[in-house]
Amino acid sequence: MCLLHPSCERSFRMLRTITLSVMVLGAIPARPASAQTGVIAFQDHCNGLLYAMRGDGTGRMPLPLPPLPQPASEYRYSGARVLDVTTSGPLTVVYYVGIGRRASSGLTDFGLFAVQLNEVNGVLLPDSASPVRLTLPSDNGIVGVNPNSARSGSFSSAEDHDRLALVAESETASVLMTVSVDRDESSRITGLSDLTVVADLYSLGVPDPSVSTTGFTGTIDYSPDGSSIVASIYHDLWMVHLDGFSHLVGADLLTADSNGAAEWNPSYSPDGTRVAYTAGPVTTSGGVRDTDIYSVALGTGASTRVTTKQNKGGAASARDRAMWTANSAWIGFTAYTSSTPRKLPCSALVNSEIFLIKADGSSTASQITHTNGTSVEGSPKWGF
Repeated sequence: MCLLHPSCERSFRMLRTITLSVMVLGAIPARPASAQTGVIAFQDHCNGLLYAMRGDGTGRMPLPLPPLPQPASEYRYSGARVLDVTTSGPLTVVYYVGIGRRASSGLTDFGLFAVQLNEVNGVLLPDSASPVRLTLPSDNGIVGVNPNSARSGSFSSAEDHDRLALVAESETASVLMTVSVDRDESSRITGLSDLTVVADLYSLGVPDPSVSTTGFTGTIDYSPDGSSIVASIYHDLWMVHLDGFSHLVGADLLTADSNGAAEWNPSYSPDGTRVAYTAGPVTTSGGVRDTDIYSVALGTGASTRVTTKQNKGGAASARDRAMWTANSAWIGFTAYTSSTPRKLPCSALVNSEIFLIKADGSSTASQITHTNGTSVEGSPKWGF
C-alpha cells in the first residue's frame, strides 16, 4: 500500500477527476445519433414561409420561393406547404405555393416546386438553379382537380420506383395520383411526368355516419418498397395497394378498431414494419381533441401509443405530424408548448416546436427547435 506516497496521491486525484467527469457526462441526456442526420423542411406558421434545417435543429435556412410578379409589393405568397423531402438522389424539398395580389383573396399563380439542398463548407444552401418549377397537365380526367394544386405528397424511396404520390382536391373529390420523377445526368430533379390517377379517396373509404364532415381525408405516405400508399380517408387510415404500374389493386382498412378516434398524418417507418400517425377522439362537430402520436405494427395490427402525459416533456398539447428517423428507432413530431413570451414577433400565436421521442415511447420527448415567440414550426417532413 502507498497511502501517503506522492505518486499514489496523484493517481488518486486523476482517478477522481475521471470518475467525476464520467458522472457529469452521464447526467447529460444524450441526443440520439439518428437525430444528427438528414434535413427537416417545414412551414413557419408565423410568417407563412418555408425553411429547412439539419435533423438536430441547426443550420436553419429559408427555402427559395418563386419570384413575385412586379411590382412585388402588390403580391403575396399563399398556402406554402412542404410536400416531402427526397430520400434518394440529391436531397431535395418539393413544395406547393400560391401567389396572389394583396388586395385580393384569389390566386394569380400556383404550382409545385423543387429545391435541391447542398452542404457547402459546412453550411446548408439551396442549389443555384432552385427553385425548379414542376408542371403537370391540369387535365387528368377529373373535373375540378388540378394536380399542380396538390397539398399532400410523398416520395417513394424504392431504388427502382422513383415516383411521387400526390393528393389534389376539389369540393367533391380527393384524388390520389402518382407521377414519375424526372432527373438529369446529375440526378437533379427537373420535372414530373407519367401522371397516373390511382383513385378518388372518398370512393375507397367509409364515412362516419355520426359526423357530418369529411374528416381528415388526403394525408399520405408511400411505403418504402413502393408497393402501397397509406392514406387518411374520412377518420381512418387505409392501405392502398398498387401494382407495378401504380394502378389500384385494392385497399384495406388499417385502423379498424379505433374506438371513436380519428387517425391521420400517417408516416411509414423506413424499415417498412410500422406506420406512425396522429390520433384523437372525434367531437360531435367533427374535430378532434387531445391528439397524440401512435404507431401500428403492420405485421400484427397492434397499435401503440407513443406520446403520453407521462413522457410528453415540453410537448404540452396537439402532438402531431409524426416523422421517422433513418434507423426507425425515433419519431419526430410537432406540438404546442405551454407558453409563448409576450412582445415577440409570433407572440399572438400558440407556439409550436419540433420534438423527438423513442419510437416505442420509452423516452421523454426532447425538443429539437427552440424558437419560442420568434417562429412557429409546423407541417414538417424529414428526409435523409
